[in-house]
Amino acid sequence: MQLAQAQTEEPTPSDEKPEPSILTPDMIFAKERAILRQLTTGDYPFQRGLFENDILVKSKSVRLESGKRVNLIWGRPKKAKLAPAVFVIDVESASLTTAPLRGFFNRSKRKERRERETRYLVNSPFGSNLLGQGFIVAYAIGKDLETLRSARISDWVNMFDQIRDSKEVDENSFFLMSTKEYANLSTYLAGNYSFSGFILEEPHYMLFSRQTHKDIIAQSDELTTDEIWRRTDPSRRSMYQKVFSNIYSPIILIRAEDSPAFHFSEKTLIDTLRTSNTYFETITLERSARNLQSLNTFQGVMDIEPRVRYNAHSISTWLEGMINYLKTNSDTIPIELQKRAIIR
Repeated sequence: MQLAQAQTEEPTPSDEKPEPSILTPDMIFAKERAILRQLTTGDYPFQRGLFENDILVKSKSVRLESGKRVNLIWGRPKKAKLAPAVFVIDVESASLTTAPLRGFFNRSKRKERRERETRYLVNSPFGSNLLGQGFIVAYAIGKDLETLRSARISDWVNMFDQIRDSKEVDENSFFLMSTKEYANLSTYLAGNYSFSGFILEEPHYMLFSRQTHKDIIAQSDELTTDEIWRRTDPSRRSMYQKVFSNIYSPIILIRAEDSPAFHFSEKTLIDTLRTSNTYFETITLERSARNLQSLNTFQGVMDIEPRVRYNAHSISTWLEGMINYLKTNSDTIPIELQKRAIIR
């Protein structure tokens, strides 16, 4: 009976307007939007927004001694008369170049090529944040990065010199940064060229070896340093000493506590750095900063164009420590570009 009365009662008049029964755009995924906004507007956001008018991008074709040509790209703050530079060897500089583009009608091939070339500067956490902080960022694109893996040291020296000799680059503030996929190559280059500093993501494998040694890596927390070398390849121990003893640049090593090779690296790489008196610092992350999804269907073959997924908190920690290190070791203080939030 009470229910029937409630259904037949007339609504009482009210001066207040009724609340809308539909969600407004601000209410949809409000929590997710807040998280994303926090990630993109901090001091070291996951992806830094850049104004097109603030940056200038150059590209240059370089001929190798083999006769092959590779393209070098570098972006710089447009108003910077002199700035520190970072040469980046990152697998994503290849994958971003070859990923599908958004569909636009009547777009010239030249504009399409330029968009591919500049993707690393705009979309990568490393490229966008380094450039946004006022550093010149140089890198190889597409399959050129794979071509350079087999290039001679004289080819690399020539490329580094061309960037270092640019009038906008402070020749005393030229750094090398490498992700772990290119640890063998970058470590070798750091020992054959005078960089102002060397940033390396700690590898999850034994350097300078064709063997994976996965079983030893998995047991490394229970083994001593001598036992690890004896069970893998004792000759690599002297190779580690030789290569790292030739690196005179200060090294900053990016480590991750959840890396399967964390203990292995502690007893091989870190031990070598200490015994060879190489100057180094470490940034230790709770979780790995990057997860690579291979697009290669051939087992055992390195995929040069994988898709990269990032851990935003780890990347922020990496960027903060790395940029502070770069500023400390630069003779020229970089001028930060105007901040711009990607999500508003």
